[in-house]
Amino acid sequence: EKNAHIVKKAAKFLGADLVGICYAHPNLIYSHELDLTTMEHKPLKLPEGCTHVVVMAIAMNYDSVRYSPDAISGASTGLGYSQQAILANLVATFIRGLGYRAIPCGNDTAPSIPLAIAAGLGELGRNGLLITEKFGPRVRICKVFTDLPLKHDDYKPFGVTEFCRICKKCAVNCPAQAISYDEPTTEGPTMSNHSGVKKWYINPEKCFMFWAKNWMDCNNCVMVCPFNKPPGVIHDIARFLVRWKNPIINWLLVKLDDILGYGKHIPAREKDFWESP
Repeated sequence: EKNAHIVKKAAKFLGADLVGICYAHPNLIYSHELDLTTMEHKPLKLPEGCTHVVVMAIAMNYDSVRYSPDAISGASTGLGYSQQAILANLVATFIRGLGYRAIPCGNDTAPSIPLAIAAGLGELGRNGLLITEKFGPRVRICKVFTDLPLKHDDYKPFGVTEFCRICKKCAVNCPAQAISYDEPTTEGPTMSNHSGVKKWYINPEKCFMFWAKNWMDCNNCVMVCPFNKPPGVIHDIARFLVRWKNPIINWLLVKLDDILGYGKHIPAREKDFWESP
């Protein structure tokens, strides 16, 4: 428990906005990796004893994400990836300085979202992303595998599944129509899905084809999510009400989100962003 406290404090000091710790379940580790020097798939194995995962989330800039799907929003994504690479390596270096092994990872080695959920950072949303209580899906995730003994956190649901059943704003505003309007299922729509878990599956091919057509990435499902809000008393009250898991309250919160104009795309006039206070 003391080790976990120290590592979490170090992670936040080094740039993490959210930190959690979980068990590195073998089912959540990729079986193979691609060797870029030979272009061969090779078995992936973590060093023995590295059964603990420090999972960290970095919040992307709220204002820039609102420009999705243009380059200003894409810059926020790119910056998040750069920051997570730095953060994971810094935390790994810190743990190695304590005399233990540490393996920093971005999207490699293991799927980040299941580990983040297990580490108590949030829930899985209809958009296929991690939904955190403080930042919604507006985060980038990295992790560090280690043999340093650490107390694990617990899964902490706060009403996302029930809210997503009512909301559907991400599905409505997805330009590729890659997000399901239906109930959770155990079968994904394409070969790129890891079927078997009951959840909302997205269509990765449709999503990626829009990225190719758009010449850059897209954050629409992040931008329109009602959980994607800056700090504030009213937003904190809404987050508290979501915890009640009441369908009528959730429906009213979605309607209020629409009335207040949240999630509307800002036209791609770059000077509006760069010249704003």
